[in-house]
Amino acid sequence: MDLSQLERLAEINISAIFCTENAQADLKWSQAQLNGLPDDVAASLFKEYLRRWRGQSSRAHRSANIWLRRRVTALKAMLHKFPIPIWHIATEVRRSAIAHEWADRCATLLHNATEFGSKQLDALELIIIVKQPAGQWGFCPVLPSFREYETRKNEGEFDADPTMYNMIAGAIARLTDEAWWLRKLERSYRQYQEHAAIVTGKVRAGVSAYVSHHCLKDYKQRKLAAAAWLKEMQVVNEELGLEMSLADAVAASVANPENRRAELMVRMRGFEDVAEETGFVGEFYTWTAPSRFHSWKKSKKGPSYANGKYQGANPKDTQAYLCGQWAKARAKLAREEIELFGFRVVEPHHDGTPHWHLLLFIRPDQLRQARSIMRRYALQHDKHDLAPAKGKKHPKHTGYRPRFDFKTIDPEKGSATGYIAKYIAKNIDGAYIDDDFESEESGKHGAQGVAAWSSTWNIRQFQQIGGPSVTVWRELRRLREEVEGDEILERARAACDGSNWQRYIEIMGGACCKRADRTVILAKVVNDAANQYGEDVSKIMGVMSRENHTPFNTRIDGWEIRAPRDNCEPDAFDLALDCSFDSKSDDNRAPWSSDNNCTGLIKTPEKDRKGIDLNDRQLIAEGKKLGLDKASISRLRAGAVIDNSVDGARQYVSLRNGMLITSKQPPMSKGARAAELDGWHYNHSDPLIDSIKREEDAGWNKLLRQQAWALLDKKNNDRHGDVELWLADIPVNHQRRALKQLQEVIELQEFDNSLEKHRSSQAHADRHVETEEDEYELF
Repeated sequence: MDLSQLERLAEINISAIFCTENAQADLKWSQAQLNGLPDDVAASLFKEYLRRWRGQSSRAHRSANIWLRRRVTALKAMLHKFPIPIWHIATEVRRSAIAHEWADRCATLLHNATEFGSKQLDALELIIIVKQPAGQWGFCPVLPSFREYETRKNEGEFDADPTMYNMIAGAIARLTDEAWWLRKLERSYRQYQEHAAIVTGKVRAGVSAYVSHHCLKDYKQRKLAAAAWLKEMQVVNEELGLEMSLADAVAASVANPENRRAELMVRMRGFEDVAEETGFVGEFYTWTAPSRFHSWKKSKKGPSYANGKYQGANPKDTQAYLCGQWAKARAKLAREEIELFGFRVVEPHHDGTPHWHLLLFIRPDQLRQARSIMRRYALQHDKHDLAPAKGKKHPKHTGYRPRFDFKTIDPEKGSATGYIAKYIAKNIDGAYIDDDFESEESGKHGAQGVAAWSSTWNIRQFQQIGGPSVTVWRELRRLREEVEGDEILERARAACDGSNWQRYIEIMGGACCKRADRTVILAKVVNDAANQYGEDVSKIMGVMSRENHTPFNTRIDGWEIRAPRDNCEPDAFDLALDCSFDSKSDDNRAPWSSDNNCTGLIKTPEKDRKGIDLNDRQLIAEGKKLGLDKASISRLRAGAVIDNSVDGARQYVSLRNGMLITSKQPPMSKGARAAELDGWHYNHSDPLIDSIKREEDAGWNKLLRQQAWALLDKKNNDRHGDVELWLADIPVNHQRRALKQLQEVIELQEFDNSLEKHRSSQAHADRHVETEEDEYELF
C-alpha cells in the first residue's frame, strides 16, 4: 500500500504531519509494516498509530512504533493461518467457490490414494492423506482416538466393533463435502473479522463493548432472518393430525431466553436447598486469564487503553486456556476426593476476553483445600503479572485477587441464588438489569452484545458442575400423566413436573452421585445411516429407570418441518398426479361433450389453469399400467430408478429420453451413463427437469476435475499422463468440457505456485525488516 492510499483511507494529510527527517523515517517504516494487510485493517491501524505518534509525551514516537509493531505482528500471525489471501473468502460467492475447490482437493487425494476405489488402504493412513488440505486451514472433523492403533487393530478390536472405521468414514465424507467446508469457512472468516476488530481497538469500552458494531449488526440480522424463517414454517405430524407454527414450538422450549433463564434459576435454587440440607458451604469464585490474553485494559475513571503485554490471542484461545486450567484443577480435586457441585458462568470483559464466575458448594472441612487447588492452577502461569508496582505492596497477601478472587456466601446477607442471578440475567436477556457497568450500556443492550459474542466465538455460557442430568429432567417434564408400574420413575416425574430440582436430585442419587449410579437414564434408539454422511444417529425416545429398564416414550415420531400448504404453489405435474390418481372413472376417458370433442390434447380444467404437458400425462398413464404409485412416478421423473416387483419377478424401471424403460438388471450407475443423460433433449423448460440437468452437469464437472488433477499430478511426477489418451476415453460431447476443466486446473496450480513464491519473498522481507526494528524503535 503506497502513501497516497494510506492518506486517502486515513483521511489525513500525511505531509503536514511527517515533516522532519526522523518523521519521514517513521512514516516509511510504518508503511512497510502495514504492507500486506487488508486495506480496512491497515487504515484502522494507521489512524490509531497517528493518534499515538502525535501524543504529547516525549516518548510518543517510540511508543507508537512499538505499539504498531506488536499489533501488526499479531495480525500477520492471524493472516498466516489462512493458506490463501484473505480476500479470497471476503464474500459469500468467493467462500462458496473456495469450499467447492477445497472439497474437490480432498476428493482428488482420496481417489488418487485408492486409485478410484480399486486399491485398499489402511483407514488411519487414508484419513491422514485426505485431511491434508483441511489441515492447512486448521479444520478437522471429529476423529476417534488413535492411541495404540496398531495394537488394537492387530487384536481385532476394530473388526468386532467397527466404530473406529465408521468414524473415519464419516470424517472423510465431511472432508469431501462442499457444505461442510462452507460452514467452516463462514465461521472462520467471521472470527477473523472480529479478531481483527479486537486488535485494531474496535472492541472495547467507549467504542463497542464485547463485540464490534459490525459483528453485533450481523448477529441481529441473522437472528431476524432466523425468526422470519421460523414464522414461515410449520411442524406437522400427519399421523396424529397435529400442526403448529415452528416459531411457537421454539418459543415454548429452552431456546426462548425467558424459559432458559427461569430454568437456570430453578436449578440454582435447587442446588442451594440441597447444600443447606446437607451442610455444604457456598463460595463464589472469579477466574481471569493472564494479562497476555487481554488486548485492552480499562481504567477505573479514565478511558480504555492498549495492553502492552497482549500477544494476539482471541477469545477462543482464552477460553481454551481457561478450560485447560480448570481440567487440571478438576482432576486434582477428584484425586483428593473433594466433592462439589454448582454452576459456571462465562462472560466477556469489555474487550471480548472471557472470564469465569463459579458458584460452588463444598463441604466445610474441604473448603480451604479446594480453594487452594483452584488458586494454584489459576496462578500457574505469568505470576510476574501480579507483582506489585515499584514502591507498593499488596495488603494482606491478596495480590492474586486480580487473577483469582473468591467470596464465601453468608446466608444472613443474601442467598447464593440471588448472588448469581445478576450474572445469569446479564448474559441471557438483560432482564431486571438497569445498567451494564462493564459495557457502559443498558442491561438489554449489553445482553445482546454478550449473545453476539457467544455466537461468534462458539463459547458455552452456562455449565452445570455436578448434579444429575438436565436432559433427563427435560424429558421427564414431557410426561404429563402418572407413570404406572415404575415407582422410581413416577417419583422423578412428579418432582420434575413440580419444578422441584432439590427433590429431583435426591431421587437421582444425590448431587455428587456418579453418572453410572443415577436411578433414571435416557432411552435411545439408533437409526442406521440416518444423516447425510451415512452415519448412525442416536435419538432420544424416552426415559427409563435403571432397575426396571422399561422405556417410557416422551417423544412422538413422524414430525416434519415444512411450509404451510397455503404458501406452497402446486406444481403442474403434481396436479396431474392428483387428478389421475383421484379419478373416479377408473381411468376411462371423460365422456364426449362439447368441451372435449376434438382430436388434439384432451383439455381438462387443470390443463386450462396450469398447462399440464402431454408428456407428463403419458408418463402418468404408463406408470399406472406398471403398478407405480404417485410417489414412485415422482421419483422416476426426478431421475431415480425404481425397483418394482411384478408377479414375484423383479424388474427395474427408469425414465430415459422421456420413455419408461424396464429391465431385469439394474441400469448403469449415474456416472457410467452420464454421457447418455447429458444428451437428453427437453421439450419444455420445467424447473425440476432443469435442476436435474444442472445436477448432471455438476457431476460431470466434478468427475472431470478430479481426473484433470490426477492427470496433472502424473505429468508433474514424470509419470505417464497423456492428454490425448485421456480425451479419447471421454465421450465426444464432453471433451470440450474436459479441456475447460484441465485449463482451470493448470491455472489454479500456477496461481498456487506464484502464491508460494510470494509467501517466501514476503517471509524474506519480514526477516529483513526485523533486523532494522531496533533502529526504528529509537525514534
